[in-house]
Amino acid sequence: MEQIVMSTLNDIVSDVIKREGGSTATNDPSDRGGRTQYGISERVHPEAWTDNKVTEKEAREIFLAKYVVWPGYHRIPASHQKVQAQLIDFGVLSGPNIATQKLQLVLGAKPDGIFGPKTLATLVTRDQREVCNLLAVRRALMIGRLVKKNPSDLVYLNGWLDRALSFVY
Repeated sequence: MEQIVMSTLNDIVSDVIKREGGSTATNDPSDRGGRTQYGISERVHPEAWTDNKVTEKEAREIFLAKYVVWPGYHRIPASHQKVQAQLIDFGVLSGPNIATQKLQLVLGAKPDGIFGPKTLATLVTRDQREVCNLLAVRRALMIGRLVKKNPSDLVYLNGWLDRALSFVY
């Protein structure tokens, strides 16, 4: 990976960590993820919690491996860096497959959840602003449906919507 690309990805991961609350560990009984630190929940990543805490280094490694490289978001060119940042953030909250499916719907492609060469090729032909805005709207609508289905999540609604809509520009 080029140095500038890695630097950009590290910046995106730093932003995700900030949005996730940074080093502050939480254990909200309403949060189905359980204990969380640096955005790493015990339910999803129990291996990171074996010593009862998560380090920033562990969190960065998990974010880069699972939410950047594994789905293929590291291949998104600099011309679509804002889409890349939103996909990574969306993937952290909802899983990369769902983030990719919503992107594919925005692009008018079959939503299979795989960020493959066809999805990438279609993405780079589209206007970044339009894609970011449409993807943020898809996220907001999905959040509304989730909260309707699970009313106990209403406590998170404003934060989730703020986060999704922060990518509109």
